[in-house]
Amino acid sequence: MAYADRYLADDEELLYETRQHWTTLVSEFVQLVVIAAVAAVLTLIIGDLGSPVAWVVLGLAGIAIIWRWLVPMLQWRSTVYFLTTKRLHKRTGFLTKQGRSIPLSRVNDVSFSASLWERIMRYGTLHVQSASEQGKMTFKHVPSPEEFKNRVYEALDRAND
Repeated sequence: MAYADRYLADDEELLYETRQHWTTLVSEFVQLVVIAAVAAVLTLIIGDLGSPVAWVVLGLAGIAIIWRWLVPMLQWRSTVYFLTTKRLHKRTGFLTKQGRSIPLSRVNDVSFSASLWERIMRYGTLHVQSASEQGKMTFKHVPSPEEFKNRVYEALDRAND
């Protein structure tokens, strides 16, 4: 069962589901390695793991790891984009949730953008223009954004038939 299945209406079918591209977490992983390395070097310099200074260093490293790596990891894990037979939906948040849907009947335009680096890494940004008060919805770090765009257009064609 897909993550999005629990958010579907009875007459709705899941067509596509994705999360943000893994490269979203590269800088957080680098920070994790740097924090761990600095904490290890400082505890080696201190020498005595039982000293209060070593515990302060390890405690600060733990807080920094939670703040700079774990929280972004949970945010990435809880961000999901899905397309159904009736709507396009974006859901984010692990403590506080946010969601936004655009009914397919309201979608006016779907476009994507990808820089050279994003094209190499196979991700980009999807822009969906709707005929609603909210206007535009942006899906960032989408794996294979052109494929997602094509799936939206296929769903639009099916909904219009």
